[in-house]
Amino acid sequence: MLSDINRIVYLTILLISFPLHAQHFSGLTLESVVIVSRHGVRAPTKFTPLMQRVTPNKWPVWEVPYGWMTPRGGQLVSFMGRYQHLRLVNEGLFREGKCPTKNEVSVLADIDQRTRKTGEAFLSGFMPSCSLPIHNPLIFNKKVPLFNPIKAGICHMDEGHVKLAVLMRAGGSLEHFTQKNQPAFSVLENVLNFAHSDFCKNNPPGKSCTLINALPAGLQVHRDNVSLSGAPGLASMLTEIFLLQQAQGMSHVAWGKISSREEWDQLLSLHNAQFDLLQRMPYIARHRATPLLDLILMALTPGNKGKNVDGITLPASLLFIAGHDTNIANIGGALGMKWQLSGQPDNTPPGGELVFERWVRVSDNTQWIKISIVYQTLEQMRNMSQLSLENPPVQVNLALPACEEQNEQQMCSLKSVQKIIQSVRIPECSICSKHH
Repeated sequence: MLSDINRIVYLTILLISFPLHAQHFSGLTLESVVIVSRHGVRAPTKFTPLMQRVTPNKWPVWEVPYGWMTPRGGQLVSFMGRYQHLRLVNEGLFREGKCPTKNEVSVLADIDQRTRKTGEAFLSGFMPSCSLPIHNPLIFNKKVPLFNPIKAGICHMDEGHVKLAVLMRAGGSLEHFTQKNQPAFSVLENVLNFAHSDFCKNNPPGKSCTLINALPAGLQVHRDNVSLSGAPGLASMLTEIFLLQQAQGMSHVAWGKISSREEWDQLLSLHNAQFDLLQRMPYIARHRATPLLDLILMALTPGNKGKNVDGITLPASLLFIAGHDTNIANIGGALGMKWQLSGQPDNTPPGGELVFERWVRVSDNTQWIKISIVYQTLEQMRNMSQLSLENPPVQVNLALPACEEQNEQQMCSLKSVQKIIQSVRIPECSICSKHH
């Protein structure tokens, strides 16, 4: 068992970035990789009358329908695919110039356009001359339980428990949550020019007009969904839209009102705060992440030869799963992993990858798991920077707080990872039985 001091050390996330190709570990061989990726840069998922009421400015028009990944978003994902190819060839997992079989590289994608196209874009960068299929997971009630078993009706959460847990995590009340983030709301109000919005036109003289007062926070808890209404929910959506504009290369992003990295960090802190409250909260995260955790563990565990899951045959040298920012946040929350991303204000950015690697120690054939976040900085996305071993994306190594056995490279033993996942998964949310 870890000492208390070691637990504190392991809770610390290693924020030092370095070229991933410098990772060769003496006496260890890389055997399999699972990547859970957020889809690439997309258009906003919707446009609401409220979005127009909070600003006198006109919102820009996107080149694709609501919620679709843009062609530029696909290019950025393909850069990540090409980079992972270079890295994994360098690590000896694949051979340069040789197409892998469909069982060596498998891609699973949610059914949305933005996730399917993300899978295609990753493969176009990873192996552009090879023909590899995209697999769609099991569909249940017109939803994909692998990515959200709650929405699919596979399992349900106790609404009273959810409400109590969210409010406790918020500091006792949503009012406390919003007031704590007041400085960031002030930055957002300036970007929106909220003082000249419809909300403030009839405001009494001398009385300040703020988002928090105009749009009181509310918690919506249903059997299949949990959300925030009012200023916190709107702020999370709008600040993410500004980041998507920046990554899309738009001119006059946020009407030209974001002028520094500090402002980007403050604005996206509103998005990250809502994700921490709703998506990373352990009770919600464990329910939603269970199917993905089951699949990740199955893919990383030797001995599953010939096992068929959602059309893919295990084991795969690389399993790429194209999902959503919520999936990455859910897994992080379920496993107790925390991170901040240098050069990227969004903790779950477009095209960002949660990477699980299984390494084998040659001397005793023991199995070790390395977990990291790999992502493009906002500047790399804005500049459409080609990625290579010399110009890599950023990696943040993640620690599992509950890990009981680590090696010299700070990897967690597969046995310990298995134990952790078994302890956090919600059996009712498992979809393993659906595959048989």
